[in-house]
Amino acid sequence: MRQDIKKTTLAALTDDCRLLVISHLPLAYAMAWRMKDCGISLEDLRQEGCLGLCEAALRYDETADCSFAAYASHWCRKMILMAIHRHRTTDREPESLHPEEKDDEDLLRIGQQHRIDDALRCLTPKEQQIVRQFYGLDAKRFSLTEIAASLGISKARASNLHTRALKKLETALMERPLVDYLTPWLE
Repeated sequence: MRQDIKKTTLAALTDDCRLLVISHLPLAYAMAWRMKDCGISLEDLRQEGCLGLCEAALRYDETADCSFAAYASHWCRKMILMAIHRHRTTDREPESLHPEEKDDEDLLRIGQQHRIDDALRCLTPKEQQIVRQFYGLDAKRFSLTEIAASLGISKARASNLHTRALKKLETALMERPLVDYLTPWLE
């Protein structure tokens, strides 16, 4: 099915659209590079970004008060996030919505979840459990007292681990600020 989409998209491009796509390939490659640690090969991410450029070139209205780069960044990001979503849901049960039916807000949420999961990897298993339970990342939220009881530690120790985990997360998240994820939607 993806091959059909690629062939249809490429066949519809005019020479002017092709020039737009070729001149903005670095944009698609840069977006793919930012997402390189998502479990999909960099080459596949680049191809998805290029499909986003093609889609943007076909839909772009030159009379609009928006540069092609800003418009194309939205489509590149959307195609890359859809590929990540498809990759992550292949082993899970099918969802009621297909990735193509998801809107930008859903795709942004997926990107944010990916960012949170990446940041949590810098924590010890006990710190991860405290953060996940305290903020309800997996299910229900728990108090530090409840978390301490489930781990068999004192509330003070749970609080110290929570504080230490937040400092580690702050450092991890500063390496890649949220603005990196939001920039295409803000332009």
